[in-house]
Amino acid sequence: MMKQILEITGLFMGLSLCLMLSACQSSPGTVADKVLADFGLRDHPEDYVSRTDQAFEQLDLVGTTEMKRMNHAGRHGEIKFEGEGRRGSYYKQVKVYYAFQPLDAKVATEAGNRSRGFSGTIQYRYRIYESERCSTQAEASALTADRETSQDGREIFRYHLSSGGIWNGAAGEKTKG
Repeated sequence: MMKQILEITGLFMGLSLCLMLSACQSSPGTVADKVLADFGLRDHPEDYVSRTDQAFEQLDLVGTTEMKRMNHAGRHGEIKFEGEGRRGSYYKQVKVYYAFQPLDAKVATEAGNRSRGFSGTIQYRYRIYESERCSTQAEASALTADRETSQDGREIFRYHLSSGGIWNGAAGEKTKG
């Protein structure tokens, strides 16, 4: 009887050991490889693209769309006065965005909220255009600001993207810089 118990126990232990060894084996591209690569213990495959890189690539679409939106929103420009007191002239000034460059995409967490996503920043370049000078605001508002000035500048906007790196279409927040 004791011999049978030992044989059954040995068989059970052998079977358990085989199951454990086969469960621990992994083929390339499995979860174990991904975890080791994330911790820097193994190289990522050549075709690997991180989620941060995917979010950064999305910033090209954001920049193109936002530049069109900002130019459309500012197409009427602003009426300015040049001179002192009552003597001077009015003119229209328009800011025209002509280029953008994605700067950064990084993982962002909102305080008090566990929803993770990405924060991306884009730098836009613009030129200032002005109209001819005239004596009244009404005349200035009717004119087209088509004279390019020597004034140009840069603005940086921050955008929020989902955890999948997808932009929700919201306008960016202007940052210092």
